Amino acid sequence: MNMWIVGIIVAGIGVALFFMGKSSASKANEMTGTETSTAQSLVQVAGDVAKEIGPGSFTQTAEVKGTIDCPNPLQAEMSGTPCVYYSCTVTREFEESYYETDSNGHRELKTRRGSDVMQSTVRSTPFRLVDATGAIEIDPEGATVTGERTFSQYQQGESSGNVSFGRFAVNLGSFLGLGGGRRTLGYKFEESSIPLGATLYVLGEANDASGRLKVGKPSKKGARFIVSTKSEESMVAAAKKSSKIKTIAAYIVAAVGAALIVAGIFVH
Repeated sequence: MNMWIVGIIVAGIGVALFFMGKSSASKANEMTGTETSTAQSLVQVAGDVAKEIGPGSFTQTAEVKGTIDCPNPLQAEMSGTPCVYYSCTVTREFEESYYETDSNGHRELKTRRGSDVMQSTVRSTPFRLVDATGAIEIDPEGATVTGERTFSQYQQGESSGNVSFGRFAVNLGSFLGLGGGRRTLGYKFEESSIPLGATLYVLGEANDASGRLKVGKPSKKGARFIVSTKSEESMVAAAKKSSKIKTIAAYIVAAVGAALIVAGIFVH
């Protein structure tokens, strides 16, 4: 491959990193720029709007914090944890051989490791978020969720048998033949959930369009919907750090890409 073509690809990666950094910065700004509302204040504002222009008209970006209450919770499949959200994944770790060709046309056989998700299950249910002033309904459907790790187990080697944990069961034999020449090293079984009673941070849209007030996925395109067991402070700090690292990396990678393009043009 010509050096200038490689340079264009590298420069493109730099541009992608730059926009990823911008997105992380935007996430931090959106969280810090949205004032935390109480359940009582949202109920009051929604009620005032309903009196003025009618029910079903209230819409507001909302940030709320509190603890979870749910009379009919889900039960996480692997751990059996009572929760309002869970995600179960089966990931296969593999090893494969490939040839790499150097600038002189010499081919060398190498080995690399990788992984792919063979099965994934996600479930959620609406719940109430309770703070010192009252409670408000949360519908987590469509949210970017950060939960707690409630199960993790690794099974080494290839297998064609059934594996079960709690209510979760999978036939690993159904994955045979999907390797594409890859050698299976083992399977990782993981579960994350939002347990009952957890302290939660939610950033979304409060509205009463359904006839009752709730916080859910924003109707505005591109608006964030976050449901997390992590605190606002820790998420903002992580987003700012990520933005800084990605932005610096973007300039470095873009500079390398530009240098390769120039070198490729002159060498060619």
